[in-house]
Amino acid sequence: MSGSNLVVPIILWGRHAPTHCVSAILMTSDQRNIITGCNDGQIIIWDVLEDWTIYPRSMLYGHNAAINCLAMASKNPHKPYIASAADNGEICLWDVSDGRCIEHHKSASVHTSMQSYHMLDCKDFRLVCNGYYPEIQIIDPANLTLLYTLSSKISSDWISAFCILRPVNREDDVVVAISNSGTVKVWTLEPNSLKNKEIFEDESKHIRCLNAQTLTCCAYNQRTVLIVCSKYWQIYGCVAPSIGDPEIYDAGDFSLLCSESARTGERWSGGEFIAVDKVIVWSSEGKGYLYKLPMNLLKGKVLQSANPKSQEFRKMVGNVVKENAAPMTYGVLDVLQEQKLVCSPAMTYFFGTMWKQQKMLLRGDSEGRIVVWCIPEVTEQQMTLVRQESFDRLPAVHPKASLTLQEAWDSLDTSPVGILDLLSNEGEKPQQITATIYIPSQGRLVCGREDGSIVIVPATQSVIMQLLDSKHKIKHDHAVHKVLDGHKGRVTALLYPFNDGARYEPQHLVSGGADFCVFLWDIYTGIKLHTFTVHGGEITQLMVPPDGCNARIQPCICSVASDHSVALLSLKERKCITMASRHMFPVQTIKWRPLDDFMVVGCTDGTVYVWQMETGHLDRVVHGTTAVDILHACDEMMKAEGHSVHHSESLVNPTISIAQAFRRRNLATFKNLAEQKFKQINQPGSDPTRNRPDLSGKTQAFPMMIQGIKANLRDPESHVLFFDTEALIVQLLSDEYAAMSPGTMEAHGIKTISQHSQSEQKTGTDEIKQKFEGFLAKVKDKAENVGQEIQARMEAAGKPHHAGTHRPHYHKHHEKGGTTHKGGGKPQRPSQPPQYHHRKHAQRRPKNIYLTEGNLTMEIAQLLMSCLHAWGLDPDLDKLCISKLGLLTPLAPISFGLISRGGHMSLLLPGWHKKLCLQSKLVLDKKGKSAESTASPAPSVDREAQLFTSRAHWEVSEAVTTQHLLSVISIANTVMSMNSASFLVGKSPVSLTRKIFDSQGLLMSQTFSSSDEDDTDGTSSADSIVIEQAQTKQGWSLLATLHCVLLPDLVGTDLYKNPKLQMLASRWQDRCLELQLLSSMWQHRSVQIREAAQALLLAELRRLGPEGRRKVVQEWAPYLPNYIDPSLGPQEAHGAVSSGKTEELPEEEEEEQEDISEVQEKIQDNSYETRRKQATAIVMLGVIGAEFGQEIVSSRGGDQQKGVVEGFSINQALARRTSNALTYLLLQPSSPQLPANTPIRRAAIDLIGRGFTVWQPYLDVSAVLLGLLELCVDGDKLVPSMTFGLPLSSQADACRTARHSLALIATARPPAFIITMAKEVARYNAMAQNAQSQSPSLHTSVLVRGKSEIMRVIEHLIDKLPNDVAELMVEAMDITVHCLDHTAVKTKGLQEVFAPICKFCIVSYDTNSRRICVGARNGGLTFYELKHAKSQTIPAHSKPITAVCFSPDGKFLAAYCHEEKRLTFWQASSGSLFGIGQQHTKCVKTFSTPAFHVNPAMNVLKLARLIWTDNRQVVLLMLDGSETRYRV
Repeated sequence: MSGSNLVVPIILWGRHAPTHCVSAILMTSDQRNIITGCNDGQIIIWDVLEDWTIYPRSMLYGHNAAINCLAMASKNPHKPYIASAADNGEICLWDVSDGRCIEHHKSASVHTSMQSYHMLDCKDFRLVCNGYYPEIQIIDPANLTLLYTLSSKISSDWISAFCILRPVNREDDVVVAISNSGTVKVWTLEPNSLKNKEIFEDESKHIRCLNAQTLTCCAYNQRTVLIVCSKYWQIYGCVAPSIGDPEIYDAGDFSLLCSESARTGERWSGGEFIAVDKVIVWSSEGKGYLYKLPMNLLKGKVLQSANPKSQEFRKMVGNVVKENAAPMTYGVLDVLQEQKLVCSPAMTYFFGTMWKQQKMLLRGDSEGRIVVWCIPEVTEQQMTLVRQESFDRLPAVHPKASLTLQEAWDSLDTSPVGILDLLSNEGEKPQQITATIYIPSQGRLVCGREDGSIVIVPATQSVIMQLLDSKHKIKHDHAVHKVLDGHKGRVTALLYPFNDGARYEPQHLVSGGADFCVFLWDIYTGIKLHTFTVHGGEITQLMVPPDGCNARIQPCICSVASDHSVALLSLKERKCITMASRHMFPVQTIKWRPLDDFMVVGCTDGTVYVWQMETGHLDRVVHGTTAVDILHACDEMMKAEGHSVHHSESLVNPTISIAQAFRRRNLATFKNLAEQKFKQINQPGSDPTRNRPDLSGKTQAFPMMIQGIKANLRDPESHVLFFDTEALIVQLLSDEYAAMSPGTMEAHGIKTISQHSQSEQKTGTDEIKQKFEGFLAKVKDKAENVGQEIQARMEAAGKPHHAGTHRPHYHKHHEKGGTTHKGGGKPQRPSQPPQYHHRKHAQRRPKNIYLTEGNLTMEIAQLLMSCLHAWGLDPDLDKLCISKLGLLTPLAPISFGLISRGGHMSLLLPGWHKKLCLQSKLVLDKKGKSAESTASPAPSVDREAQLFTSRAHWEVSEAVTTQHLLSVISIANTVMSMNSASFLVGKSPVSLTRKIFDSQGLLMSQTFSSSDEDDTDGTSSADSIVIEQAQTKQGWSLLATLHCVLLPDLVGTDLYKNPKLQMLASRWQDRCLELQLLSSMWQHRSVQIREAAQALLLAELRRLGPEGRRKVVQEWAPYLPNYIDPSLGPQEAHGAVSSGKTEELPEEEEEEQEDISEVQEKIQDNSYETRRKQATAIVMLGVIGAEFGQEIVSSRGGDQQKGVVEGFSINQALARRTSNALTYLLLQPSSPQLPANTPIRRAAIDLIGRGFTVWQPYLDVSAVLLGLLELCVDGDKLVPSMTFGLPLSSQADACRTARHSLALIATARPPAFIITMAKEVARYNAMAQNAQSQSPSLHTSVLVRGKSEIMRVIEHLIDKLPNDVAELMVEAMDITVHCLDHTAVKTKGLQEVFAPICKFCIVSYDTNSRRICVGARNGGLTFYELKHAKSQTIPAHSKPITAVCFSPDGKFLAAYCHEEKRLTFWQASSGSLFGIGQQHTKCVKTFSTPAFHVNPAMNVLKLARLIWTDNRQVVLLMLDGSETRYRV
């Protein structure tokens, strides 16, 4: 699943813990976590409590090779980052708090050691690395980029060990390193020298010390160095330097002081100083030895170490080591029960100062055991006793803490469940699962087990019975399943080919086992169709060749075996087509060149074999860089072709000629070349369908996917459930819509296929037409078969099932093999592309594995919501969720996961909740209340599960809380908008039928709706259903409110992890899931993931309060880009800021601007993390300014605003910069750096509309309005009337957002919108009247193309804010006249063309002369002549005009002014062109009117009306009903 989607992983680990052969170990600086990396590429985070209790928290997936080293990546306590380096050159930056991968980078350099060091030139750590390269690399952990290298001029060799230190009273850093050949090198890092990309050593010296493991300088005395080497040979009592010994050297001359040989049968692997005269050295056997150094050699060095010129310091240099000056061993750190290890354990020394100063030795071994020793402090008196005593064995120091994953598994009250554990009887050991494949279109899980059997189960029901308190568990002792027996050993690989291509038969299942066989099964009948026995080893992998292969290879599958053979097995011909068995080493990867008929096999030794698929001929064998290039070329070709062939131009590789095809007997290449030439002759022009998007080729997202994972081949498979929230929402709404009959669709105003086709012919959107015709065809097909499906189900439910004569075993449900179940009991999405139905075998459709009835989509939603709901915080809501909504309570704590960028994943381990539950219990005890008083879950939930659901679930991390809250709120609002808003199944037969149809989205036919009940019962049943639906919808509303608003207060802010503002801001304008229909019942389905993110972000900002929002602004303000002029590019804009071409700032703003600029100079890089932070800063500050910045108003008259917005400064500099950034994103033309219709652009559009009152003083309002209008001009084409079930495209989403933003701007500042648009219309009219400016571009102006959008906004203003429109009626009429269709006004009249404007009494239209008159607020009368597009304004009254009206014949105009108490009549000459001159319109009569008292509550717009009774008499009708008649 894509990393950008909202995906919630849930892991079922099973009863056996995964193996974890530790290769690197690290303790974080706060002593709260231990990090271990293993040889399989996984990383585990262990929680450490103050009493040294250790709990495994999470396992991180992302590396594909062994972890070589780990290091801290930040000294900031709020950023607990670590860096990991793998054996394939990949470095990852992880967040320890939640397991997210923040950054990852892969280079050609493989690091074997990595240290974090705070250098003088930076505020945070730098990573100092060495490895399989001849230098030391300095890496910036923020973006994992190489800053500079420490290279060698003399004796360049791989660096085996190094240390970095800062000398006393010096302002530089020194790096001391030793190469594999034994050369010591010293680099001095001064701040001025760090500007160079390459720094050379200052001095070097050869000391005859090969392959050093560790080089450490003493922190207490920087003049002594510890070098630990592996033991190559053993020398006893040797005084000369001996290779393989831990040696103490004087750093000034590197003269040997003392030495100690390794113990028999052990090799040294590392060491460290624990005091000025004590060291600890650990061996490959996992033991640590404590040594006391001879003080007679170190006495002068200790006292005079800071003065290298001292004679006392120099007098011992060069002296030969005496025999009695050997170090003394006074202790050993060993485990109590030592097991034989597969490989050497990883060990490291740690000096902790967080809780109390403790010196620790950490160890991680091949069994996954974590051991921590606390090194004791030994006094001189104790040391004297040790010298005097004679010990057979050294005094041992026992571990402070020790734990393995399996021990953590066994210590749990409830063992971690596997996905098939309920298939085993009580007390019986469950069979280990060795292979898994999930069929998402059917909702079935196929598992191969250790005994050779294959089990098929309904996935959601099986998971529900494992995790939740399900009623199914009471009805059935075991899950409904089907067993296929055939393999004589464990099943090692499974493949359902129909998942990967519609060219395969939907009933075929392929399995491979340890018995060297590949079986072909019919999953509907359970019969074994064929057995392939072509391999000489167990099957390790099954895969499908890509599309584009020749016709004979198309129905084949590819199998890989442990005997290094690869076979292409034809499922159609039931035989082996190609057998590639000449590989010398295990097969590592397989690539494809389908257009050239090549299968490229890569082996572990780097050799690449190129096979012809159809003939089985070995074309070539290549090695080295050529092999790597071939593999990369295959990847690029498959990406370019998209795994499918649609155009003749992409048929073959142009580098392969016809002669090569003949020489290599590559018939497919020759055929494709001939077809290409033939098509080029017949179609010399360009292909009109070349750029047409292939709708059918798009990958389909499923609501749930199940993936089997194992850390090692020896491990049984665990299973990860990936819930795609976006796909689930789309599928829920699509299922309900697809269940509607054609009559119901027409009743709700939804277009039929014919109507949609006619509308598409008008708009010309062929692509959308193909989408909806195919979609509605599926709907029609489902609706026609509803009756048949219902009848089949009723017969199946009423008749007993018989086992039949089929071979598979059926448990708890006997199914007739071979029976065709078209519906499968629920509406299912076809797993094949739409064009599959148009093939010659279109009648062959996938059959469902009909085990149980149920709605797959609703079951997935029920499972996810039951796992994510915060049980126990509101007892009344919990009861409502169980009784009305159909949610189920968890039986035990659930292990969740988190997916980050690059496909990296973090999965919680069983027992992760122990620490959090303990902390929650302590918090509750301090508050004087128990957990039972705050939470009352179902009686079946134990105390541990109770603490998990109510508290520990929301104390994991901010990222997990954000992901889960977004999923819960968005799904709750989606289900609330559906007709079947509950997961419950009815109890009575009638209600059962009704509920099944509702939950599946199937509309009930008249045959079943008219049951044996009478009409009265039917009416009461309908009323009860309506009441029940209302209660259910209210329950979903309460559930969403609990998670959005009330959760922090109910959980408690002590340990609650708040939603991550950065993640919420990134989804402010994420991919659109708003689905629209013409029917009013569908128009409120807009609260989806985006709306959930916006609601959560606003709720969190409100909860933070003014001070918290100010801190958020201060945190993100430095990342805000300095976009000044929208005409400048991103780089030019930064250059303008740096060169001083910025707008002038007030003096009080200069200091703040300088402070922000200083911070910005330090973050100018192009890393993904920095770019993401810049985008987040724009959204974050835009949201705070838009939603909490209403008090920022342009101060008029010099009054300084004192009550300012929270977070924004009084001088408003930040508001100006934020508005500039938003405007830049709106108006900047599309470019590769900033494409059109991106989420950040849509966010800027939305925030401009939301906070227009804040940004208005700093905006070019005209440019903003025209930019928004430009996005709306194609709105009717981009947003069709029926898009239900399909997400909007990015362009349509931008159009929808721009429409909404225009409406918000017009509503917030009606004068700004009306006056600005009136000015633009006047400018356009002036240009149109100028003969010299006539050009085609004038007719394509946005004011011409966007007339309908402008009219929509004017209509919205008239409806919402009529008084504001009346104040500027002349300007509003200027805009309206520009947008009106004058021809339509002539034929239909103004009332019919644009009725909203006629609601005002100060507007009148004469149908005879096609004139419009508007009474202005200044007392003038403005006449519009539509015949000649001219207008004229004449003075009429001195006060605002209240009403105007033309006489029926158009010769007279009556105008009434309430404040003047005067009524005037105006006459125009009938023979003249009205509007050319003022003399043609004159006042012919004036009347005084009675006084009328106006109350403040009265609507001034409806104060008076003028009604002509004939051509000479008018009636003045007042608001109180009084009438006065006047005659000309």
